[in-house]
Amino acid sequence: MRKTLLALCALALLQPLPALAESRATARASGDVPLRAGPGAFYRIVGKLADGTRVHLERCTVTQNWCLVLIDGEPAGWARGSYLVGSPAKLEVTPHRFLGFNPLDPIP
Repeated sequence: MRKTLLALCALALLQPLPALAESRATARASGDVPLRAGPGAFYRIVGKLADGTRVHLERCTVTQNWCLVLIDGEPAGWARGSYLVGSPAKLEVTPHRFLGFNPLDPIP
């Protein structure tokens, strides 16, 4: 019985992860969104996302104003975060910001 249970657990670990893990970093363009060379309106436009396009996000700025968009696994450009629908995707790739307290610092 124990060997069977162990074998089943090992088999379950070898199964591919569900598509949910992949889709967590997926956002959707709301409108035709210009892609820029960097995280700001002063960078040149390098492409465009058509309305409704689903994309993966590499990272977002701390304030989520800009997100680096991946198309076919490659960086395609930075899009304004307010035009990307998908809060879980943005949260997953946004660095944490600590105001006055860093939990990684030891307490004196």
